[in-house]
Amino acid sequence: MELFLPSILIFLLAMIVVMVLIPQFSPIIIVSLAIVLLVGGMYNHFSMFMNEYRQSTWQTTLTLFAPGILIIAIFVYLFFAIGAFFTGGKVPVPTLPEMSIPSANSATNALTSSINDTMNATKSMLGLGENNSKKANNEGSSVGRLKRPNNGNNNTSNTNNNRNNSGPNSITRSQLAAV
Repeated sequence: MELFLPSILIFLLAMIVVMVLIPQFSPIIIVSLAIVLLVGGMYNHFSMFMNEYRQSTWQTTLTLFAPGILIIAIFVYLFFAIGAFFTGGKVPVPTLPEMSIPSANSATNALTSSINDTMNATKSMLGLGENNSKKANNEGSSVGRLKRPNNGNNNTSNTNNNRNNSGPNSITRSQLAAV
């Protein structure tokens, strides 16, 4: 009971100081008071535990520098943070590169051509349409995939050629909507 009452009295005194006196102080006084209390606490700690520090190995003596390094890091951060307020704290925003959006026609052409290819392959497999199976055998298919009719165009490297042709294996949008 002897240790309990003094600690409650110290806690109540500290609470009164924090609630009543500290808000009346300026920030400079608060920082100065914090530094004085920190130095006093470190001095009290080292004077109390100096024997333990001497008996420890040499690696643990480096832990003595940890509070100082932490305090220096905090002050450096505060220095730059406060400096950002006075410089405006503007962050440069880079400009975005020019972006080109593909036209709607190119998007629908790819979609329409893939649907046309699927529909044509399905028709030829089922034997529907205008003798697709005979044309496929004449043109030569590879591994079950049918070749598209060339319609007189010799450039076969470009896959987008003759996408909107009106040949027997093509399907129009109205026919696609009906399916």
